[in-house]
Amino acid sequence: MSTTRDVSRIVRSWLEDGVTQLPDRVLDAVLDQLPTTPQRRAGWLARRFPIMNSTTVRYGIAAVVVVIAALFGYQYLSRNVGGPGPIATPTPTVQPTPTAEPTPAFSALGTQETLAGGRYVVGSLPFDVTVDVPAGWGSSGDWVAVGPRGNDPPDGMAVRFYSIDNLAANPLSSDEGVVEPPVGPAVDDLVQAIVSHPDWTASAPTDITIDGRPGQLVTITIPSDVELGTDGRFYLSLDPGGGGIWGFAPDQAFDWYIVDVDGHRLVIDAFHYPGTSEEDLAAQRTVVDSVEFE
Repeated sequence: MSTTRDVSRIVRSWLEDGVTQLPDRVLDAVLDQLPTTPQRRAGWLARRFPIMNSTTVRYGIAAVVVVIAALFGYQYLSRNVGGPGPIATPTPTVQPTPTAEPTPAFSALGTQETLAGGRYVVGSLPFDVTVDVPAGWGSSGDWVAVGPRGNDPPDGMAVRFYSIDNLAANPLSSDEGVVEPPVGPAVDDLVQAIVSHPDWTASAPTDITIDGRPGQLVTITIPSDVELGTDGRFYLSLDPGGGGIWGFAPDQAFDWYIVDVDGHRLVIDAFHYPGTSEEDLAAQRTVVDSVEFE
């Protein structure tokens, strides 16, 4: 005997199959579920009712099935049919932006009593120069790195950077001007003028290389018996603007590293005194060796 669950399953199967006419097995199952009234003999004359043909019965049953199907369909659709659910938006993958290596920002030498150890820019030149300065050094202007014991005698030292056009004619008097004829523009021109000057002692020149640039090293020493003028200066060079380079004491030595940098003659002046320690002299040479031209 068919049950209500069987009918539901049969009707659902029929709906899902898309059949437009109910099969006999469905109708039979529905008929089995229809309520029936037991027949009993009437005490009066039986009245004849019109007999319904099988077609009429089947149409009625079909209508019942349609109603049942509609109920099942409504419950099914009410549970399973809805609007579109939320669509997950893919999170874009953020690619890291390559960062260019930053250009080092070097500090200028300036004028500072004590410098932090690091690389510094030398100013007052027609080209860029950088140099490593040890911690504890100082600076006097943007073109002088001063040693840890200052730049005065008897044990001081410093490294200076400048260009030289001509030499002083008389180291004890700036009033006498520069040598004649003027010094030529090449490195060798300046070296020969230094070596041949009668008022100081000069070493023989030595070939050097600074940051890949060839040059010459020559050492100038102030005579031991010199008596400095009233201004206390021993002039090495003079320029048309009235400036110049000078020393401060007898026996003061100037190691001049003379290099051509793209047509500009640069002098790196590492000066010191007889009392300057070997340790400080070694540090001074390390500073000179660290020079780079940008």
